Amino acid sequence: MNSYLILLLSVLSAVHWSHSQDPVEEQVIVARHVQPLGSWSIVNPKQENVQEAARKAVERFNSKSKAKKYFKLVDVTSAQVKVTDMINYKMNAIIGRTKCLKTEPGDLDSCDMTEKVLRCKFEVQFNPRNNEYVVQNVSCYK
Repeated sequence: MNSYLILLLSVLSAVHWSHSQDPVEEQVIVARHVQPLGSWSIVNPKQENVQEAARKAVERFNSKSKAKKYFKLVDVTSAQVKVTDMINYKMNAIIGRTKCLKTEPGDLDSCDMTEKVLRCKFEVQFNPRNNEYVVQNVSCYK
């Protein structure tokens, strides 16, 4: 009887070993630097979404400025973005005064530039749910 028990245990062990799975090879995960949600990230100032946010800030500048002539965007020199429930932009830009008077209707893109430029810091918030830009802050200096 002992020999049957030993034989039975041997057969069960052999069956168990033959049906066991091969060891799983684990992939090594290499950590990369990923900006966490809600922190500021440097982005390319030439990106179209950054340029659009800067144009909205210049529109706000023109509407609030007491200058008689329009300004238009010359260059966005640096930009940062922070994604929360909104997309927030911080930008440094250069805007230039045009020869077009605010009292005359016209296309700002066709306005010739003068020599005067201002350096500006813009903060703009974009709401992707309704595609609206809200200019939070505009600060310009010579």
